[in-house]
Amino acid sequence: MIIAVAMSGGVDSSTTAALLKSQGHEVFGITMDNHADWESDIANAKQVCDILGIEHYVMPAREEYKRCVMDIFAEYYANGMTPNPCALCNRDIKMNLLLKYARAQGADLMATGHYIQMSVHDDIVEMREAKNKKKDQSYFLSLVDKNNLKNVCFPLGEIEDKSITRKMAAEFGLPNFEKEESQDICFIKHGNYKEFLHEFYSNLNLSIPGDIVLSGTKQILGKHNGIENYTIGQRRGIGIAYNEPLYVVNVDSKSNQIVVGSSSALLQDEFTLFSSNWILDVATAFEAFVKLRSSSKKTKARITKTSTGATVKLLEKSTTPVTPGQICAIYNSANAVIGGGIIAKI
Repeated sequence: MIIAVAMSGGVDSSTTAALLKSQGHEVFGITMDNHADWESDIANAKQVCDILGIEHYVMPAREEYKRCVMDIFAEYYANGMTPNPCALCNRDIKMNLLLKYARAQGADLMATGHYIQMSVHDDIVEMREAKNKKKDQSYFLSLVDKNNLKNVCFPLGEIEDKSITRKMAAEFGLPNFEKEESQDICFIKHGNYKEFLHEFYSNLNLSIPGDIVLSGTKQILGKHNGIENYTIGQRRGIGIAYNEPLYVVNVDSKSNQIVVGSSSALLQDEFTLFSSNWILDVATAFEAFVKLRSSSKKTKARITKTSTGATVKLLEKSTTPVTPGQICAIYNSANAVIGGGIIAKI
């Protein structure tokens, strides 16, 4: 079988390529040229491919990546939302454009270094959490179309610990077996998204001062320096002296206000989703479990499909703020992803 491996230059995708080749597959690597800061990653991926003796392709994707990921990232912040660029990239770039490119180069399947388990039987796609719960990335893939998932495999889903991946990479003779993982958004230097927004998206009228008001009242507690600097659930950096801890409970782009309140005002139990995606077939209304952030615990909920997305009613208390722009991933009791959607503004 001919398998194209999406290679970022990191240890996970490199090990994926080496593992598949050792299993007897005909393998080649593809690295996306997403933005100017990607050049070193392209070089790292090519080095690994040279060591493995496989072809390496570079897919031009700067224009598409900017439109589908970076522009939406900036627009969300300008509209008082908190984006999840990795989920958008997986849906629109990696598991769509890159997959099409791989197939055009003759691949039967595409593989990635994501940590998830997946099986396809009788046209039913079942994507489950990885055995390595700390590295599980099913949350970030919940928006991917099931028809695209059918053509992707994830060899690392069965690995129970990242140290095993690194050991395998070392045994394969890969130079990046000890390479540190990046925790930052790949197109933002040093994790400073505010600097990125001001440098490349000044046309969005950012940093417009406005009022910070107390939730449930019209009381003005202070001023803010731009709604893009705040996200729901934020506690630090508000700069307001008050008789109890304050959290950002709403970012109102229409009135240019930051609404703050106590922790009790922060949580809500009902919200809507847009751009919903369904991997498993389910009824119009059903009970399941949802994750509101990649690191949060699952919460039992009732989901009702709508013509534009879905509504979610939490049936248990959650300590995770409902944050517009973030992903809500939906799971069944067997840890399989039913689907997901983007949390809409209140």
